[in-house]
Amino acid sequence: MIEGDYIYLSELGFLAVKGVSHPPGAVIAFPRLRPAASLDEVYAFIEERVRGLLTFDDHSGQVLPQIPVEIVERHLSSLEGFRGMKPVDRLSHLAYEFGKAVSELGGVPPDSVGVSGSILLKAHGRDSDIDIVIVEPRGFKALDALRKLRARGVTSPVTHEYIHDLAAKRRDSKLGLETWVMHEGRKSTYGVFRGVVYSAKIVRRPEDFWEPWGSARWRELGYAAVRGVVEDDMLGCYTPMKLRIRVEEVLEGGEEAWRCTEIASYRSRFAEQVLAGEPFAAAGRLELDLTSRRYRLFVGNRPDDYIVSETVIHKRRQ
Repeated sequence: MIEGDYIYLSELGFLAVKGVSHPPGAVIAFPRLRPAASLDEVYAFIEERVRGLLTFDDHSGQVLPQIPVEIVERHLSSLEGFRGMKPVDRLSHLAYEFGKAVSELGGVPPDSVGVSGSILLKAHGRDSDIDIVIVEPRGFKALDALRKLRARGVTSPVTHEYIHDLAAKRRDSKLGLETWVMHEGRKSTYGVFRGVVYSAKIVRRPEDFWEPWGSARWRELGYAAVRGVVEDDMLGCYTPMKLRIRVEEVLEGGEEAWRCTEIASYRSRFAEQVLAGEPFAAAGRLELDLTSRRYRLFVGNRPDDYIVSETVIHKRRQ
């Protein structure tokens, strides 16, 4: 069970699987509530209906909904969902055509393309968008496939014409909508296909994931905000994502924030957000790995968490 899949429990409905690495015998998954629902609201919803699912996770150092595999009633696979797709309306036809383009024009093996979101759940409407998943084959760079489609004009960047889509998706972020438009407009993982907004999650195979469960023991040190430079973005386009950084200024937080060498996020919105060599600003949960003694900034749990490219911000001000 990987990012882009869904599981079903009678008491909670469909839950979105998060990440590609899970505790033994369990899967980390979150119920589908309204788009701007806070983490506290989500956890309250779970606790009211099924006690005992919210468990402290020693790897992440956070309380997470860990669903025992034996109580999962249904599993919707994004890959199987695309392979078995039978388009019945305009949106499902477009999603199928987009997936085929990713394969036939981008070069992604057909069995590595999946469909997610409302289309996989068969809950899409006229205003829904296309959610595609690419489980990256070993030795292949999936981002190159999406960039190839953009270069050929098969897809186009998101512009202000589609700001209503971003407004709905980013209601839980305190970053301004204009800032989001400028960042999303340069991404290949987010864009427009034949007049419909698409999101493409690039997911590493579990055996290729950069941090398998049990390989770390992260612990929170408090909230921090930093500025610096992105040194390596090789893992920055994935969901989950990771960046190697150099901190040049601590805006908020303790002395440990200066030792931060990584930014990580499990939110697809932060994939491809900043690029290697760019100055950036970011805020989130400062963490220490008790195993390796590494420090990182974990972004995405709170509305005031952010990652922004200062190159993009500077262009906006010009």
